[in-house]
Amino acid sequence: MKQQIVKKETLKKQVYEYLREEIIAGGFAPGERLVEEKIAKKIQVSRSPIREAIRMLEKEGLVMVNKGGGVTVFSPDMENFQYLYECRVELEPLAAYYAAQRIAKKQVEDLRRHLIWIDEQPLGLKEILDMNTKFHEGIVTASRNPFLIRMIEQIRGINSLYRVAILKQNMLRMKLAIQEHIQIFEAIERGDADKARECMKEHIVSDYKYYVNVYQGRK
Repeated sequence: MKQQIVKKETLKKQVYEYLREEIIAGGFAPGERLVEEKIAKKIQVSRSPIREAIRMLEKEGLVMVNKGGGVTVFSPDMENFQYLYECRVELEPLAAYYAAQRIAKKQVEDLRRHLIWIDEQPLGLKEILDMNTKFHEGIVTASRNPFLIRMIEQIRGINSLYRVAILKQNMLRMKLAIQEHIQIFEAIERGDADKARECMKEHIVSDYKYYVNVYQGRK
């Protein structure tokens, strides 16, 4: 069955969103070469918006444009995950700290909707990942700090790739992450900024330690 692009928004944006989702979900494997001609045929668009979308993905770090020509999907590795961790462990706890002070009532309810009660909601991996992403993005938005939001948005794509890699490995880590989200939410809801920052930092450190263990187990 052919996939088609519906022309409601600019083709560039639609193609970008399609390719981004495919990369994060694993539709394109890490290190896989993106061939414009094949993509154009699959989604029935010209190659021009594909090139524009690829430039957007390159800025986000999700694809690598090789000097000799060709485009490949970013391959997560331990070194880059460490660099990502160094950013997240400082930026996201700060976002949680300010979210606890500045969050609006509607944003509290939005965050609550993006909590996962895994024993009550038999969700698939994609749904869990979507809710996980919206939870983190909701906290960043609630910080109401435009500079902080912009900095975190710059690493959003790469962060999503690693998040998928972590959660795909083991349901235990997924369940622990869900419990950590609840603790973060409860601290934000009651306006405890210091606790929100502490819980978010512990959450990110746990992710890092888990990924390190997985990576070392593969070597």
